[in-house]
Amino acid sequence: MKRIYLYLLLLWSSTVAIQAQQTGSISGQILGEDQQPLVGVVVQLLPGQGGAVTDAQGKFSLTQVPLGQHSLRIRMAGYSPQTLSLQVSADNPTTIAPIVLAADWLGLDAVTITATRYETDLQEAPVVVNRIDSRIFEATQSLSLFEGLSFSPGLRVENNCQNCGFSQVRMNGLGGPYTQILINSRPVFSALVGVYGLDLLPANMIDRVEVTRGSGSVLYGGNAIAGTVNIITKMPVENSLQIGTTLNLIDGTTPDHALNVNGTWVTPDKRAGVSIYGFTRHRQPFDANADGFSEITALNNTSLGADAFFKPNERNLLRLGMYHLSELRRGGNAFDRPPHQADIAEQLQHRINGINLNYERFSADGRQKIALYSSLQHTQRNSYYGTGGRIIEEGEPLTEEDLLALNAYGQTTDLALVNGVQFTQAWSPRWVLTLGSEWQYNEVDDQMPGYRRSIAQRVSTWGNYAQLEWTPVDKLSLLAGGRYDWVHIQGKYNFQDEQLMDTQIQQVLVPRVALVYKPTQALRLRTAYAQGYRAPQAFDEDLHISIIGGDAVFTRLAPDLQTERSESWTASVSYAKRRRQTQWSVLAELFHTRLRNPFITADLQVLPSGVSVFTKRNGSGAVVQGVNTELQWAHGSRWQLQLGATLQQAYYLEAEEIWAPETITELNAGDVLETTQLLRTPNLYGYSVLNWQTTSALSLALSGVYTGRMDVPHVIGTADGRTVIKRSPDFMELGLKLNYDWTLQKIQTLSLSLGVQNIFNSYQRDFDVGIDRDADYVYGPARPRTLFVGLKWGF
Repeated sequence: MKRIYLYLLLLWSSTVAIQAQQTGSISGQILGEDQQPLVGVVVQLLPGQGGAVTDAQGKFSLTQVPLGQHSLRIRMAGYSPQTLSLQVSADNPTTIAPIVLAADWLGLDAVTITATRYETDLQEAPVVVNRIDSRIFEATQSLSLFEGLSFSPGLRVENNCQNCGFSQVRMNGLGGPYTQILINSRPVFSALVGVYGLDLLPANMIDRVEVTRGSGSVLYGGNAIAGTVNIITKMPVENSLQIGTTLNLIDGTTPDHALNVNGTWVTPDKRAGVSIYGFTRHRQPFDANADGFSEITALNNTSLGADAFFKPNERNLLRLGMYHLSELRRGGNAFDRPPHQADIAEQLQHRINGINLNYERFSADGRQKIALYSSLQHTQRNSYYGTGGRIIEEGEPLTEEDLLALNAYGQTTDLALVNGVQFTQAWSPRWVLTLGSEWQYNEVDDQMPGYRRSIAQRVSTWGNYAQLEWTPVDKLSLLAGGRYDWVHIQGKYNFQDEQLMDTQIQQVLVPRVALVYKPTQALRLRTAYAQGYRAPQAFDEDLHISIIGGDAVFTRLAPDLQTERSESWTASVSYAKRRRQTQWSVLAELFHTRLRNPFITADLQVLPSGVSVFTKRNGSGAVVQGVNTELQWAHGSRWQLQLGATLQQAYYLEAEEIWAPETITELNAGDVLETTQLLRTPNLYGYSVLNWQTTSALSLALSGVYTGRMDVPHVIGTADGRTVIKRSPDFMELGLKLNYDWTLQKIQTLSLSLGVQNIFNSYQRDFDVGIDRDADYVYGPARPRTLFVGLKWGF
């Protein structure tokens, strides 16, 4: 028996010795340009043969590396990546000289996932991807997603209601429902949440926002006709803690206070970590024209969330994210009384809970990846949309107006669920295949018994997509793909005496083709074509109730409403260059989108019951076309400049009727209102951000947003809904921020910031006034001149 044990021991020892002779090791250190060690740098042995992360001294070590020639990929956010070729031998460990990574001040060497649904270099992506990161949110003093979205080409945000602060983002001239909002690449940002959700997402939960223009329907579903806004939440990288507070004074008087906290913890081996964030905001209502009714809502907002990852080895990754968003917003008047005692009150209380789980597994050679994911978001909304309220004394009889005010409360529940699987196969750097199957489910139940209005809708979409990226030569890449959606809609819509039961099954196929040509290392020429669609029951702003002329105004669907289809073409040229301490890039992008059967919400009518309604119907067709431009420039870490502008046309192929008298005669035929222009769409808009690090402690940021003239609808008839179109002035918002940092005990920092937004008070001057106002007659900047001061501590 002892001989057997001795034999096995000798056999094991010889096996280990042979394996040791067949493998080697690689070690080294990664430094920044200041010669300080960089922590958390990812060092990967290509293709897919293992990796490591640098420690507190910037050092890494790879063991059991197969002998022979290898490529080493070194990458860290905020720095330009490097790829090294080296020889590994069994005789001596391979120790490489310290590697210095150059800072990527503009983020041009970052990785994006939105363009193709797998990681790819930003400069190599087949379509243009723009990023809005924490630097932009900080420089522009943006507390929420809504305030930071203006700082990307082709994007414009707007407030659409004096009473409730309903907001939306417009991309390439198309309204909010044409843009798909994603959270960590998942389309759980439902139509209901999209009405007010841009204010709900705090900036301190966001790592970056990736924006792709042109139809993204192939990868993400039907509502991405204009493009996608992908919100990437913060994942843990290193141990840190940050607490900050900000006080804004709207018009120098109305307080808007926010408090935020961020914390991250990562294990020493970087295989697990968790990131938490919290945010609370309290804003008082603001009355711009002293008529006793608010133009900016009162707001109480609280957000909590966490993101975590677990990486048992180099081939498996598990991510979990959770968030809770709650808010109470109210506009109108008599804020010290319950909503039903106010002359006008629009009050929304949201409680949103979301969770997402993602599992990724790579093959041993790194060429295959499979991802399983599930995301869920549940929303509970309590609402009040009412007018004519008053304090009813004891013994007073109730009028019909009193009863309506008392019963103008509503309740809405919304469930959004996304489950999917995605497979990526890279046969070589020249061939990448992506296949995916995704089930999207949305259930909405909206009850407003006081107005005898209810919506019960279920939309189930099973989507399957495939795309192939082929690089026949180094300078040319072609991407082609398509998505097939099976859409099942079940709806029950009750409004006054109208009732509609609707069940639809639609099958939609949308293609996508993109081409990238790289004549030089710095120059990129891109062109793309894609289709998209919107199902007729995809509710969006229909779940926002307007108050016009002292009455609630609803939206109903035309009985013959058809699916809206789109075709999009884009062509762009971009050039990026770095020379010593200077980095810069320029972009020019042409876009053309053709809409067939576009949805038009117009034709305001007063029903016999006295309730006013808009009707959503199909138009004859529309075109939005133009050019996006962008310039980015940086000189070291001291100067950074970003400029963007959009010049566009947005028009209907035939004049569309916006309003007409209920009965048209020879005498009033001239009162029929028609337009060939898409409303609320300026032909010119843009932005700018300049950062200047004057000293190591003091920095200055100057930002601006320009909004050109546009046609805006204005309801002036309280009895018949008579509507006119007015031409708005143009606006130029300028903001200035100063920030000073104190270093405490080497690793701690205390920051003080102060400044002003909308320095020259470029703000709408002709808001409607009084109880009978058209609350939707809003355009231009979301706030007047605002002073702010902030304090932040962290390590």
